[in-house]
Amino acid sequence: MVALVDAIARRAPYLAHNVLAHVRSLFNWAINRGTYGLETSPCDRLKPSALIGPKQPRQRILNDDELRAVWHATEIIGYPFGPLYRLLLLTGARKTEVAGGQWRELDLHKKLWMVPPERFKSNATHLVPLSDQAVAVLRELPRFTKGDHLFSTTFGEKHVTGFSRAKVEVDKLVSKRLGASPPPWVIHDIRRTVRTRLASLRVPDMVAEMVIGHGRKGLQRVYDQHRYVDEMREALELWAARLRDIVTPPPENVVRMRERV
Repeated sequence: MVALVDAIARRAPYLAHNVLAHVRSLFNWAINRGTYGLETSPCDRLKPSALIGPKQPRQRILNDDELRAVWHATEIIGYPFGPLYRLLLLTGARKTEVAGGQWRELDLHKKLWMVPPERFKSNATHLVPLSDQAVAVLRELPRFTKGDHLFSTTFGEKHVTGFSRAKVEVDKLVSKRLGASPPPWVIHDIRRTVRTRLASLRVPDMVAEMVIGHGRKGLQRVYDQHRYVDEMREALELWAARLRDIVTPPPENVVRMRERV
């Protein structure tokens, strides 16, 4: 176990912390079941801070140039990961929520995505209001006859996998577009970027948190049963407009006027 965590920690300390936590939980579950002949866990005496170092919270967000480069990369890589990345950028949803999406969860007329409890972290239905740009991305997706999945390489029977390979391709295209490799980033950083940009657009914190699927806590969760769909929709429309301004090159006449100035 130490050798495994050490090998990961040399390249990705944050990931090493997560791996150790998951392995610890797995062994604890197996011991509690009492059917696997296990009485102790190889993780019992391992202290993450001593083995890996303190867990530093991730703070990476994508700047305008990087967002523009990622959006451009989605045009090149195409289906399924191109539109998948675009929906991540437009909604701030989790990778698994978007990748596992099915047509039955969508109401494009109402512009609403209803992520069911079994696919949402808080074990509740998560409502994702869809901007016009998000609806446009969804309308361009292929429809399969064998299955209902939005993103699939098996004609809709199973949802897409292979995120690591796609990310390598996106990184190559982003580096080419920028002329240099940007600081390392992971797909989850897109969510942090969306959340940060919502704050910059003066979206109230509670609404911004609900947009990215962070549930209310304590008494607020008990007594405030308002779903804030309209508020989330307004926030995501604001962000979609801002993202469009970032990724869309200005008209040639505007560029010429800037050059003259």
